[in-house]
Amino acid sequence: MRAVRSTDNGVEVMTVPTPEPTGDQVRVRVTSAGICASDLHLVGFGALPPTLGHEFAGLLDDDTPVAVRPTVACGTCDLCLHGREHLCRTIGERMYGVSLDGGMADEVLVDSSCVVPLPPGIDLADASLVEPLAVAMHGVHRVGVQAGQRVLVVGGGPVGLCAVAALGDVGATVELEARRDERLRAGERLGAEPAGEHGDYDIVLDAAGTQSSLDVAVRRLRPGGTIGVLGTWWEPVQVGLALQGREATIVPAFTYGHHHGEHAFDTATAVLASTTGLADALITHRFGLDDAPEAFATAGDRATGAIKVVLHP
Repeated sequence: MRAVRSTDNGVEVMTVPTPEPTGDQVRVRVTSAGICASDLHLVGFGALPPTLGHEFAGLLDDDTPVAVRPTVACGTCDLCLHGREHLCRTIGERMYGVSLDGGMADEVLVDSSCVVPLPPGIDLADASLVEPLAVAMHGVHRVGVQAGQRVLVVGGGPVGLCAVAALGDVGATVELEARRDERLRAGERLGAEPAGEHGDYDIVLDAAGTQSSLDVAVRRLRPGGTIGVLGTWWEPVQVGLALQGREATIVPAFTYGHHHGEHAFDTATAVLASTTGLADALITHRFGLDDAPEAFATAGDRATGAIKVVLHP
């Protein structure tokens, strides 16, 4: 079968043995796999053993359509035993697309606990969006957004736009700050107004994960407000007197957890099914699996205007 891997020569589509399920594993025939910014960072490290892809969806052997939660908790550490599996102390050892073979392939084996059945109304070609939407849902709930609050999202990438959809689902008033016009337009399609001239937002979500986005978040926040960190800080950032003077709270969010008795992945499937135009707003480019090198080049080139690039085996 075909699998996309990072090699010394860059991103390549390789022929690898087709695995057979053992134990609690199930086979997923992949129909869509999204390229995440973290995938672009991973290929920058050079040759890596696992097949790439942690945003993916497909069909089980009985044709059940599913999304896949790409993390497998140990189930035995103190955090797992207290219902915080997403903070499992060894979660990094069992992440599809990072430490285990991921979904940029014709097929992938996953633990049965990771499959999330899809409700009616989700096109399998769009279902890889469940993962970034679950990231956004988890962040929104971690921060404790309430209906009617004024929230600013900084960053119009996939997680930022998913955050716009998640905030709309909880009834917040959403504004978006993004550097590129096409991303502002995508946000408007999902119900976000462009950021206003003045700050004083109850909550600001940093969906970009850079020093400049954090600086914007601090500047726009009302005194006593909360900054939610949804983007990944790949490099250290600095905070200073402006944040301290506001007595701001910073709430980081990592992957996906349970909120109000429901897992963020389940909430995300429902939001994807009910949010008209979400996939059209986010997915700007689609490629076949054989064209993965071009797909990665497109995702990493700002000049292409790409927001979310999806592979279809």
